[in-house]
Amino acid sequence: MSDLQKKILVLGLGGAGCNTIARIAPRAPEGMEFAVMDCDFQTLETCAHIETRLAVGKALTDGMSTGGDLEVGRRCAENSAGQIETILSGVDLLIVIAGLGGGFGTGAAPVIARMARGFGSTTLFFTVLPFPFEGLVAQGKAHSAIRRLRTCADAIVQMPNALIQPDGDALLEKSLETSSRTLATGVIGLWRLLTHTGICNLDFAALHTMLNYCDAFCRFACATATGEGRADALIDSLRTHPLVEDGAMFEKAPGMIIGITGGDDLKLSEIEQIAEGLTPKGQECWIKTGIAIDPAFTGRISAIVLAAEAWKEPLVDDGRGGLKPLSGDGKQGELSGVLKPRSRTFGGAERTIWNGEDLDVPTYIRRKIKLPR
Repeated sequence: MSDLQKKILVLGLGGAGCNTIARIAPRAPEGMEFAVMDCDFQTLETCAHIETRLAVGKALTDGMSTGGDLEVGRRCAENSAGQIETILSGVDLLIVIAGLGGGFGTGAAPVIARMARGFGSTTLFFTVLPFPFEGLVAQGKAHSAIRRLRTCADAIVQMPNALIQPDGDALLEKSLETSSRTLATGVIGLWRLLTHTGICNLDFAALHTMLNYCDAFCRFACATATGEGRADALIDSLRTHPLVEDGAMFEKAPGMIIGITGGDDLKLSEIEQIAEGLTPKGQECWIKTGIAIDPAFTGRISAIVLAAEAWKEPLVDDGRGGLKPLSGDGKQGELSGVLKPRSRTFGGAERTIWNGEDLDVPTYIRRKIKLPR
């Protein structure tokens, strides 16, 4: 493994996030950093093997849960800003796993996104949505949280709580383990590709480019295949993954990151086959491919795909393998009806500069805040 020039932290928020981290951490490679955060001290006790555990909001909940009150969850996070900043300081890529529809995770996730943006961190949120039986109130809270989260998070991957339901007799623990295993494969695979020197590196800049320009929402899939015809089997597994909506992501994604990990027996023809099998046909797609060789993967191929649902605005190649807005200024466009700086309304008045910032420029543009839809 190469020296880590970028710090990557995987953070679990609330009950669902902490429980998922507790399942992921034991199978993670050495060097991955995890943290968990909740106001329910009992939940944190189940994560005793996680080195960084942050108990917040004791003055509000006395060490218990929020009782499903997302406003209490928000206040718990905001009242513990100093503690949270200690964890987020210096983090380049923050991967957050949070359950939405309840109290702490739902209320705290937008706060964490806003704080991380203040530190200049790139943020990728895996949001676990409520079970259908949890009712419309929980689902409404989850969707409301996503709208708020979108204003500060770089990218959001929405995951159903019961990721795979093979039949009506599936055990609850098995369903949760399946979801956790899928998340673990994706998060660990992404970490491995970003931190290991591979045949074709997936560097942090490539991930930052896509997350910075995607319109908040991403699709995610991961799969592993073995034996003869494993490349075809891998493509089929990815295209039928429950998170890609019948393969639609592979037909219309404007941007895509593909990470492939194999052993010493990985063939160039298999890499080409996988890339061609996942690339959208008949439209331009910005694609970055990372390839890593790990002797532990001999006999099998693993792949993760992270695809943008849409760009914030039309993008073109910048001539260096990256992207830039068609407008060329790299800035979010202004809302119609918002007064532009130095408009005639202000009579050509001088700009208002405070602490080096032009206050005539709308706040959402100066702070690069994505506007909710």
